[in-house]
Amino acid sequence: MVEKPDIHEALGRTLNRLRQERGLTVTALALAAGVSPAMVSRIENAQVSPSLATLSALAGALSVPEMALLAQTDLVADIHHVKAGEGLPSRRVTPGHSHDYLLLGRHEGMGWRFEAARIRIEADAAGSLPTYQHEGHAFLCVLSGAATYRCGGQNFELATGDSLSFDAKLPHGFSRITDTHIAFISVSSRPV
Repeated sequence: MVEKPDIHEALGRTLNRLRQERGLTVTALALAAGVSPAMVSRIENAQVSPSLATLSALAGALSVPEMALLAQTDLVADIHHVKAGEGLPSRRVTPGHSHDYLLLGRHEGMGWRFEAARIRIEADAAGSLPTYQHEGHAFLCVLSGAATYRCGGQNFELATGDSLSFDAKLPHGFSRITDTHIAFISVSSRPV
């Protein structure tokens, strides 16, 4: 049986990691949260059991949900390793269009979803290419082929090696496959 670490130690490690990821000193975090630097130090060193109000203030100063401070991510985390040519076969269907793709990874937590996929659309089977729009961000990197991609009222000619990243609130999607196909990696993050 795996022994669970003390909740205070796990909280201290998480607080320290989040603070350092944001480039904050103990004093800067304390000031932003309205607590004393000594309190932040004692929490990080598992020397005190903070109140819910203190946890809430620290979470607010770090721009994370309170539960992020209690998550023991150093012990439990999803990892997806996909070998070349593999992935979870999936299909996207919209009116007048469908395409198969390989889901390479998907993570969900703290109100966000991250998804990566390898997609190939054949020009002769493209049909009516859909437009997407959602909260979050997207990144495309073309592996082979060429196409015109519309994003926020602009058209981008994409070819092998090109990439595009954007705020997914903008209407976006391929408007035309200009080669026999377009194969690309798509990465997106969005709130759930």
